[in-house]
Amino acid sequence: MFLGNNKIKSYFSKLIKSEALSHAYIFYGIEGIGKKTVALEISESMAGPAKVNPDLRILDKGRDEIHIADIRELRNFIHMTPFGKWKIAILNNAHNLGHDASNTLLKILEEPPGRSIIFLITHLPEMLLNTVISRCQRIRFAPLKEEEIFNYLLAEKKVKRETAAAAAKLAAGSLGLALELAGDFDNFQKNINLLNRLAKSDFKERFEASKVISSDADAMKRTVRDWLIYSSSLPDKPFVRELLHLNNLISRPQFNHKLFFENFLARIDA
Repeated sequence: MFLGNNKIKSYFSKLIKSEALSHAYIFYGIEGIGKKTVALEISESMAGPAKVNPDLRILDKGRDEIHIADIRELRNFIHMTPFGKWKIAILNNAHNLGHDASNTLLKILEEPPGRSIIFLITHLPEMLLNTVISRCQRIRFAPLKEEEIFNYLLAEKKVKRETAAAAAKLAAGSLGLALELAGDFDNFQKNINLLNRLAKSDFKERFEASKVISSDADAMKRTVRDWLIYSSSLPDKPFVRELLHLNNLISRPQFNHKLFFENFLARIDA
């Protein structure tokens, strides 16, 4: 466990012993720094292992929207009498709450049942309703230190030193991202080489490349993500702002991803 996360766990250990816990917490910070893991460890220390525990519920729909039916089910669970001492719910990616789901959650937070705790996990706290935020205790998870990530990749994952150093630097404090990069660093480097080449090529070559890359939606998203990670170390590059915009657009299903990708490649400059 990393230093910052250990401090948070220690803080909750004191709260549990003194029975000074709040009814709801928001764990926020960048992706891949252990927010959900710490919430689960705290919950299991209070109520027992998640797999065999009727008092612990985890709502995790990945990147999909959290609907009102999901929160109603969570409400029914949280209002049941606990078999043990606590009824605990972990709501991952809470920023994906739909409007009606948010309002239903708010009602739970306004009148929480006794001996219940809800952990909201998010890397986008600004997307939560202000009324939801105001009824929770906020716990910020700071980005991990580059050295911590580097040492972890070397010692625990046996990553090559050069790859570990590059992944730790590019991950900007996110262990999850560092693990992804280290796991397929050759492909990441291939995408960066492609970006640098296209930035210096003519329109025809860019257009042909865009047709190939955008033909596979998943590959296109991975390519754009790699370009964005790389661009974080190049703040003076003129295409960085457009790349941020592109990454945001292709995460939304209602837009023409291929068209936006082609337009981006037409405008990038070395």
